[in-house]
Amino acid sequence: MPTDIQTADLPALIAEATSLGAEFARRFAGLSAAQLNWRPSEQEWSIAYCVEHVIVANSGYFAPIDQILAGTKASSFWERLPLLPGLFGGFLIRTLEPGGKGFVPAPKVFLPSSTDIPADILARFAAQHAELLALMERCRALDTAAIIVTSPAADFVTYSLLDAFRIIVVHMQHHLHQTSKLLAMAEFPGS
Repeated sequence: MPTDIQTADLPALIAEATSLGAEFARRFAGLSAAQLNWRPSEQEWSIAYCVEHVIVANSGYFAPIDQILAGTKASSFWERLPLLPGLFGGFLIRTLEPGGKGFVPAPKVFLPSSTDIPADILARFAAQHAELLALMERCRALDTAAIIVTSPAADFVTYSLLDAFRIIVVHMQHHLHQTSKLLAMAEFPGS
């Protein structure tokens, strides 16, 4: 039975993130650079572009989480407002769910700088994913539902650290679903 990301606790999120990392490797490891960069149209994203986008988006969480773990993170004005974290976290999670009806365009800060992604993309994803899992593990002793963080995309968007981990996981699910559709297309290159 799939994990309900909206209510998942940190151990469930770690398990789901671990599974997702393995699934990205299983589905895409044998693909050539041409296959990874293939797009059905100029407006659509390739597998490599989606994976690079996940790397870029996730990297924005690393420094704040390191600061939380080190006890050096100062709360921003927006993080101290009591209502905002509950609004944004749930909204983003629901919007990013695979098959969800909502749509939020990717913030420009989360977009890769090029559509021609180097062939080492999956190795870079695996290395960053291992770092992410290690950070999540280190947060097990924290009250992640009570710690408020700011989105790497916008200063006024805040949510709990637990929701940040939920967003990271549902975002990976979203792009795994999106990229798997590309593999199923009849036009997808054979090599």
